[in-house]
Amino acid sequence: MTINIFFIICLFLFACSSSVEKKTDIIVNGLWSSNLDELDIVMFYITDDSNKYKNIKKLNKEEKILYIKNYFSKLDPDTLTKDNESLDELNKRVLACKRLFLGFDGGILSDRSRIYIKYGPPKNIIEKKINNSNFITWNYIVENKIIEFNFLLDKFERYKLVN
Repeated sequence: MTINIFFIICLFLFACSSSVEKKTDIIVNGLWSSNLDELDIVMFYITDDSNKYKNIKKLNKEEKILYIKNYFSKLDPDTLTKDNESLDELNKRVLACKRLFLGFDGGILSDRSRIYIKYGPPKNIIEKKINNSNFITWNYIVENKIIEFNFLLDKFERYKLVN
């Protein structure tokens, strides 16, 4: 009996882990997700206007997908190509966050995902330990200025933005 329960638990865990891996790399309708909450979260990260975000949040699924596609069509650096390089880059960043910050760190809800989605991969990563606390510093160069983000590993094993 205990062997059967153990087998069922192992089978369940394997099924869950393999489905997560498949779902993290799927582009649906040209976007990083078909999940409305994930679409909302990422748009919140990249829009600086809270009113614009509130309007996006109110849209139904079809309207939201159309809005996001139109939003990124305006940001397309090369309209002569079939691809939208800005949207492609965002898709890559979101999918990378789903893989890199999986588990306790919170996936795309994490502080590191918010920064990674907005700025991309850091130019430099510094890991240090101060007073038995683990810190990670990410450096970016934005408009010829160095921007630094510091993350502290909390007691729940999540890196929280501290600056």
